[in-house]
Amino acid sequence: MARKPLVTAPELEALLAKPIDDSIKVDPYFPFRLAILTVVSAAWFLRLTLFTSDVAADLFSNPDVRNYMMPALYFRAWILFVFISVGVWSYKNGKYPAILFGLLFVSSLFNLMFDVSILYLEKLAQRDVRITFVIMGRLFVSYILFISMRRAHRIPVGRDKWNVFLPFQK
Repeated sequence: MARKPLVTAPELEALLAKPIDDSIKVDPYFPFRLAILTVVSAAWFLRLTLFTSDVAADLFSNPDVRNYMMPALYFRAWILFVFISVGVWSYKNGKYPAILFGLLFVSSLFNLMFDVSILYLEKLAQRDVRITFVIMGRLFVSYILFISMRRAHRIPVGRDKWNVFLPFQK
């Protein structure tokens, strides 16, 4: 018995990105949100690749745990790089951006839950203020991913797709 998908990829894209109306205009803040995601991801990538031992020393006081987790932190940086690259590629080519931003949103939330329960546990026990700001920043990035998923049908076209100053133009 041949199995047929219940929802095709274009139908899922339309469901995630809300239906397209002719009255809905282009979202002028989309390039700005993508720039925020890219800059934050690039900074986090550089921090995790170049300063892996410092990040591990900051998160874990036990040297055995620190040495055990350093490769995982380095690997996480490259996974982040791949995910954000796929998101930018999808945005550039218009290939299912709502699906990809939705997958990035879900993976961001699951990753945050994992980090709070495993990686940040020692810092949360010490009530470190920096980790609170890191968690708030990660929630903000997750919110940006959610908004990008819901407004994927309003991505600007042409050169406006990369214009960060689009909200300030008439």
